[in-house]
Amino acid sequence: MVSDQSHAEPVSKGVDLGERPKIILTAGRGKTGKTLFLRWLAEAAVKANRPHLLADIDPTNATFSSYFNAVARPNTFNQTAVRDWLQEFIEYAIAKRSTAIIDLGGGDTILRTIASEMPGFDAMIEDAGLSMVMFYLVGPHPEDLTPAATLSELGFNPRARAIVLNEGVAPLGTPRNQAFARVLSTDLYKKQIADGAIPLWMPRLFAADAIEARVAGFASARDGQTDPPLGIFDRSRVNTWLCGMDEQFAGINSWMP
Repeated sequence: MVSDQSHAEPVSKGVDLGERPKIILTAGRGKTGKTLFLRWLAEAAVKANRPHLLADIDPTNATFSSYFNAVARPNTFNQTAVRDWLQEFIEYAIAKRSTAIIDLGGGDTILRTIASEMPGFDAMIEDAGLSMVMFYLVGPHPEDLTPAATLSELGFNPRARAIVLNEGVAPLGTPRNQAFARVLSTDLYKKQIADGAIPLWMPRLFAADAIEARVAGFASARDGQTDPPLGIFDRSRVNTWLCGMDEQFAGINSWMP
């Protein structure tokens, strides 16, 4: 089974960030694919041999930390302490001029706190020489757009931001435009796009459960380097997904870590 994405459709192109280091974040409601998406980004950084920092402040699930070495993580999940920890981590990335990939998980409440205390802090990051990159992961429910709307109302509007419509959490077998029809027709979605967010599709990874059971990287799963190895059909599914991701995100190569 493969995604129903149309390879004939043009991909969205985002602002060119050049070679600037980036602070890369995701936000979204639970179970919209944030950690899976960040795992793909982190693997892209490893594959490109680009220097990067990783952080995981998800207070309930350390999934991201289990896939990579040297993932920074706070030793407390007191909200104020985590806010301060995240600010220090970002300042460290700025000082080192290093790209940072941060899994907020349910901790995106911390981002709302920072945005409410410092409206426009994304512009402060830009002034410091880095670019803020924001990916909002969205499923087929209009309520999935709430985090994007909330942060926008708080003045958090990075020039590099995308609405990532995740086919993997839509009903199986339903064409994506049908599955996401309610989301695409909302005023919230239209306003985000009009204000500069770009729409991107994340194809369904049909072998996701098999990969997660092995706590494996996507490339390792595709290449049969897991224990036990995936079967040839699931390996083909992973390859199809990786190719689909590369195609869908080709228009924002400069946003990649």
